[in-house]
Amino acid sequence: MKRRLFSITVLLVLVVSAGVCAQGPGFGGKAEIFEPILLVDWAAFRSTQPDKSHLELFYQVYNFGLQFVPDGKEFVASYEVTALVFDNDGNQVSSYERDRQIRVATLDQTRSRYDFRTSQVNLDLPPGKYNVRFALTDKGSKAVINRMVKVELRSFKGTQPQVSSLEFVQSSAPKPDSAGVFDKGQLVVVPSVSRAFSGSDDKRMAFYVEVYGRPDSSEPLILQTVLRHHSRGQVYRDTQRVVIDEPVERLLKEISIVDLVPGDYDMTLTAFGRRLKKIDEISGTFTVTWSQEALLKLDWKTALGQLGYIASSNELSQIKKAKTYDERKAAFDAFWEKHDLSPGTPDNEFKREFYRRVNIANRQFSGMRREGWRTDRGRVFIINGEPDEIEDEPYSPNYPPYQVWHYYREGRYRRFVFVDKNEDGDYRLQFPYDGLNQRPDF
Repeated sequence: MKRRLFSITVLLVLVVSAGVCAQGPGFGGKAEIFEPILLVDWAAFRSTQPDKSHLELFYQVYNFGLQFVPDGKEFVASYEVTALVFDNDGNQVSSYERDRQIRVATLDQTRSRYDFRTSQVNLDLPPGKYNVRFALTDKGSKAVINRMVKVELRSFKGTQPQVSSLEFVQSSAPKPDSAGVFDKGQLVVVPSVSRAFSGSDDKRMAFYVEVYGRPDSSEPLILQTVLRHHSRGQVYRDTQRVVIDEPVERLLKEISIVDLVPGDYDMTLTAFGRRLKKIDEISGTFTVTWSQEALLKLDWKTALGQLGYIASSNELSQIKKAKTYDERKAAFDAFWEKHDLSPGTPDNEFKREFYRRVNIANRQFSGMRREGWRTDRGRVFIINGEPDEIEDEPYSPNYPPYQVWHYYREGRYRRFVFVDKNEDGDYRLQFPYDGLNQRPDF
């Protein structure tokens, strides 16, 4: 199993009839086994309405979870988003409902795990704590995904300067003449709902905040930004001087993450006034995802270990001879080019899919002080992708917890059994380790 090159999930549509693929899988739950179809996040800002705060609910929906149907030369998916806002007593205080569509040009895009639509819901509410029930309904399959989000809206009426929530940023641009949901003054700021940033060459993490104060004040603020890795502690710190010339100072900032190891980070933004007295502080979390470039610079051993799941012993021995960063990058690039499924196109789907699976394995299977890619489930997932079915038995009076993963989409049935014998979350793969020569038991 170790040396068999994996099949790329997003390209499996090529071996299925076009009529079936155009309908799409819908998202009855199976598609979300390891990877969410719908992501929801939020941030709070000062409202233009008296005695209220401005809530922005961000959402991101992935193509692979929607049911597309042919429409001329295109494919279209229709869905509805709703947001119901409840106070702490369970009373509904606000709601939002909107029909949406996604149009794509190719069949591959209907099943893509990389293509998504980002949008947001804007609501103005009194300061306080709320529970938001966010729902996405696929009109094709009639399937529904619900997300519950807890929101706490601050009051921005204080006499002291204040800082809004942190909004992590996917992209930004100058505002055009027409208005849109992402408008922030003279900017268009598209949120990063996943809060995940790639550590490839020249990559940056961006965030947006607003600073509120009296424009007649001559006192500048000092804003301190600190990043802390969840296991390595503080890895970054900077300060900037902010003079409040307007009722709202809008700040869009980028931080290089080229030298940050992959993993989860806490970010704290602290506002200091006269004599460095702390007057406000906000925080948030984000993730630097695993990428070839980050690994080659920061963890050569891990880069080789991960590639060992799909490279032949001869390929791996040749790559190990590389010593400098440039040599290592050239060796890795040559490997991916050799296995590129669509040479001549800008993107290498094989490489992109591999690191997508590595990141999912780390997110889903890490534990017992082991990164997810090193676990048995992580290894099987990286090589084989998403199972077609999973039997999950976390509690049983007679057996330890176990999972059975079934694969049959390629026409060859495989079954992998993982058992948590010590009931500590460490699911170990059972014989046969290649998953072959077994009969379906469902």
